[in-house]
Amino acid sequence: MRVLLVATNQTDRFQDRMVVRPVPIGLAYLAASVDESRHEMRVLDLMFAEDGADEVEAAVKDFQPDVVGLSIRNLDNQSYFNPVSNLPAVREVVQRIRAQGKATIVCGGPAFSILPANCLEYVGADLGVVGDATQAFAQLLDRLQNEAPYTDIPGLVYQKDDQTIVEEGSFSSTFEVKPRLDLFDMKKYDGSGFGVGVVTKLAAAYYPKEGDTTWHTGEDRRVRDAAVVLDEIRGIQEKFGIRKFFFISSGFNVPPEDAKQLCKAIIDADLDIRWNTGIRPNDFDGELAELMKRAGCSLTLLNEGSATAEDLTSRLNQLRETLTICKSVELPCTMNVGFGLPGETEKTVNEKLEFLRETQPVFVVLRVGNRLLPYSTLSRIAIEEGLIANEEELLEPRFYVNAAVKDWLPERLQKEASEHPRWNVT
Repeated sequence: MRVLLVATNQTDRFQDRMVVRPVPIGLAYLAASVDESRHEMRVLDLMFAEDGADEVEAAVKDFQPDVVGLSIRNLDNQSYFNPVSNLPAVREVVQRIRAQGKATIVCGGPAFSILPANCLEYVGADLGVVGDATQAFAQLLDRLQNEAPYTDIPGLVYQKDDQTIVEEGSFSSTFEVKPRLDLFDMKKYDGSGFGVGVVTKLAAAYYPKEGDTTWHTGEDRRVRDAAVVLDEIRGIQEKFGIRKFFFISSGFNVPPEDAKQLCKAIIDADLDIRWNTGIRPNDFDGELAELMKRAGCSLTLLNEGSATAEDLTSRLNQLRETLTICKSVELPCTMNVGFGLPGETEKTVNEKLEFLRETQPVFVVLRVGNRLLPYSTLSRIAIEEGLIANEEELLEPRFYVNAAVKDWLPERLQKEASEHPRWNVT
């Protein structure tokens, strides 16, 4: 069969300010799972497209694929002041594909997995895959080629008897196969934003389903062996001449032993790379900070990480300690701080702002509220307070901002940001 894979993401700004163009690493892994001895494959990346829908239409008209896979990275830009949904553009792409042939259209990606049934219905695709799609998509292609039943594939989303069905379960990728970065214009991605993504570790986190009472943030981490990570980095260096990377990890420093092992391996291999990554304000010490610096880390992204304003003093002390450790080895650190969460008051807002003035991270994002995610603690609070009727509304960008501060908080944060050149409010 002829298979066309499309990276639909065209968002090229981080917090509406910094130019950041992330390599579609998920689609690169998906492409690696396609058996090209059985299927003819093409990949289309819309990041640099002037008109994404036009380019998809032209590709479908020329290639006449049997299956089109659409990867959806983000539901929206997550901006409180200028919220923009990405789904209308994907829906137009689906309509253009329909006009050119009878290809089976399959959706997937992080955004799709948040509300898969609603997303499938909105964009008008035929099928979808929840979670890591590599194994599921490979199985789906084989079943479609053999005209065999496929609705038993874990995580598959499909329509039956006017209902949208989401099959139980999903696959978890072990990242054993290298991503097909050769299918993308890597020269355009080089130097754009935080660096070319390399997966080092991912937690087995997943979005909850309706009826769940817990937001699942699994601690069952899939840690890639340091030798495998180094081999992938060397391959990217040799093939594309790239030396700036972003280590994709659900908290690079958790657990610290794995982080230290990877840093030591990079130092011993003398890779001469620069890299950035996200860290959590716990399980972080001076030894790890020094190893990260010696291994080429040039920036850490630190997220406050709380959905409420409870235990603020304790959390700020933990963040302060982490920032102090980073500064001790001259390791720059950014901060992403949420305002307007449950329990927020003028006092807690002032405490956070004073903390940022005192600690002086190299770059600060002041986040107005939280983008609501389905079946989370925050969305349940929003329902109880009458801000939303149900989780299905969250296909569109909706934000929680505590009523006690909502009337004045956005203007206050904009004023603070205007007085600090390296502060940004979103």
